[in-house]
Amino acid sequence: MNTFEIGKRIQLVRELRGLTREALSEIIDVSPRFLYDLELGFKGMSTKTLIALGSALGITTDYILLGRHPETPETNSESLLLIQSCPDNKITYLNDLMKLFISSFDK
Repeated sequence: MNTFEIGKRIQLVRELRGLTREALSEIIDVSPRFLYDLELGFKGMSTKTLIALGSALGITTDYILLGRHPETPETNSESLLLIQSCPDNKITYLNDLMKLFISSFDK
């Protein structure tokens, strides 16, 4: 497992969830500096912190560690995460954009 890639996934989800490092670090009971080092891949984490991150961010430990959701192929994980993070009031717009994008391949 590459700690840099793990850190980037944590940072991506944190940002998609609209959380600052300070806010997430408070939720998972670590220092903001530790979370910063974790996101940059400078540090590893305990099982306790891994579980807390998954719970706080609403993602699986599989996604944090391996970059995939257990129920989907590895290549779709980031796309699904982006879709899941879409606010409810924008989901119709997102659906329309995806339909338009996919239909452009038929031409």
